[in-house]
Amino acid sequence: MQKNISTEAKKYALRLSKQICRITQLIMQNYNLNEYEAIVDFYNSETYRLLSDCNTKLWWYSVYALFEIYRTEKETDSVFNSPYILEKNV
Repeated sequence: MQKNISTEAKKYALRLSKQICRITQLIMQNYNLNEYEAIVDFYNSETYRLLSDCNTKLWWYSVYALFEIYRTEKETDSVFNSPYILEKNV
């Protein structure tokens, strides 16, 4: 059992889980995937890897901006083609 988890870490985890839920819904709607497929696809993406790294601060972006980063990754095979990533210099 982990003790003394900081309040900031808890807030970050909660925010991330909410964002992932909403992004998954957008993936389901836009790519005609079921919930499981959408979750697996997102968790295996570079977008998720960057989002889950609190040092990149991508969690500050809106769900729609994060989805656009994901969409760019799917269409071009790289998150680094996204204007959001280019402006952030991740």
